[in-house]
Amino acid sequence: MSQYIIYCRKSSESEDRQVLSIESQINELKELASRQNLKVSEILIKSQSAKYPGRPIFNEMMNKLHKGQLKGIICWKIDRLARNPIDGSALVWALDQGKLSEILTPHSNFKNNSNDKFLMQIEFGMAKKYVDDLSDNVRRGNKTKLEKGWLPGLPPLGYLNEPKERTIVKDLERFHLVRKMWELLLQNIPPSKILKISNEEWDFRTRQFKKIGGKPISNSGLYRIFGDPFYYGLIERKEGVFQGKHASMITEEEFWKAQKILGRNGKQRPKNHQFSFTGLIKCGECGCMITAEEKINRYGSHYVYYRCTKKKRSHSCKQKYLNLNNLESQILGYLSKIQVPERLLYLAIEYLKEEDKEEKDKHHNIQKSLENAFIKCKKKLENLNQMRLKDLIDDKEYIREKKCLLKEKIRQEESLNKTNNGETTLELTKKTLLFACQGRNRFEKGLPEDKRAILQGLGSNLFLKDKKLLIQVQKPLLIIEKGLKEINSGKRPLEPQKRGSFKPKNRQTLPKIRSWCTVVEDVRTFYEKKGEYEISDLGDKR
Repeated sequence: MSQYIIYCRKSSESEDRQVLSIESQINELKELASRQNLKVSEILIKSQSAKYPGRPIFNEMMNKLHKGQLKGIICWKIDRLARNPIDGSALVWALDQGKLSEILTPHSNFKNNSNDKFLMQIEFGMAKKYVDDLSDNVRRGNKTKLEKGWLPGLPPLGYLNEPKERTIVKDLERFHLVRKMWELLLQNIPPSKILKISNEEWDFRTRQFKKIGGKPISNSGLYRIFGDPFYYGLIERKEGVFQGKHASMITEEEFWKAQKILGRNGKQRPKNHQFSFTGLIKCGECGCMITAEEKINRYGSHYVYYRCTKKKRSHSCKQKYLNLNNLESQILGYLSKIQVPERLLYLAIEYLKEEDKEEKDKHHNIQKSLENAFIKCKKKLENLNQMRLKDLIDDKEYIREKKCLLKEKIRQEESLNKTNNGETTLELTKKTLLFACQGRNRFEKGLPEDKRAILQGLGSNLFLKDKKLLIQVQKPLLIIEKGLKEINSGKRPLEPQKRGSFKPKNRQTLPKIRSWCTVVEDVRTFYEKKGEYEISDLGDKR
């Protein structure tokens, strides 16, 4: 005798956070069957996404339908049955052929008539659209996160996800141990011995999750660590290769040395050529990375070209290649605009020396103020503990006040560490001026790694479009460029500086010197107040 079957499904993925639990679905559907006097032969339960066909429990249900063992299906919503066109069409076809009498839900019934089958197809289509939109959003979010320098998902051993800022931080329990594994490998100690030392001597255990983890590291897990470029700061994904912002555990040189020890040289990314700018520039049309190729013509001459990798199958990129000489000429053009003559560099350093004493006094006062605030906060915590011991306040008030004071203490401690460890604004200003003065000459005479470092120092968000390099130039360098242009054109205001006592011997050069000191002051002020700038204010695309 044909009977009804209850089908319950809840995906373990984020798409079903708002769906009733399996237990709630069963209770609701049993009540529905009882109200309509329907005999239920079986309850099928599945915790799996329905966006792909080939689910064993669903296929078992369809086999029973075609054998005539079932009359109808009872489910919470029709998208519990299928979210892919193959399984959805199979249910519509079963209704159409009379194999399935009806599908019942608490909200509607679907029978073998044109309206119900049409509505079923619409609902299955909407369910498929929802899944597709969700996948697109996830891919878009992953790509954005990768471009910002963060790995989506779970990082490798030695690192943890920081849920508040959504970044990746060191795993304080395992980071130093994984680093020791790398050090042992670099000392030519066999991986089998490293595995034994890690698990037995160090008692190393993997991260503990709800159902897995908390076990010794496996041999394959160890080799996975030794082959992951994430540890030297590179994120390799199907979306491309990205420079990570997480703290590196090893250097790139150590990574490739380890690959050679493991006999992997040639398996990993082969480095037959050293190109200066690969991995830094993106295509301005499709967003793929720009790669480089070396070509040799029939006369034996070598040429280097930069071009889009064109890895996006959904987009036919029309961008053409760009010769290395042309690309370097454009970079030199940017560097020429900010090039500070040596005489102006000398004047800037003299001016900054006069500012140095005032900044040191200011820095000392800030540090002293922070230290006093930190001491007061510690004293308040001590007093709070004493008040609790004397029963002057209850537990609830004590916990609330202590939480506030601890937050304040951490904030003050971070501010104090930044003040002690950070570079002063004058040091940052000097570095910027030296870069602007020497950047062009260093680029012209430098090695490929020098040229790469100079381009990174010049700006960020590098794009190549229509054979033009677009750079989001650093804000301090823009200040210098604008200042040099106005000084040379005579448009810079010539008000005397309120601070600084540098006096030139030639009075005719006084206006330009004052103007230049104003530019230097603007750069110094930027570093002093850079925390007030938004990210979009830190550069200008050219």
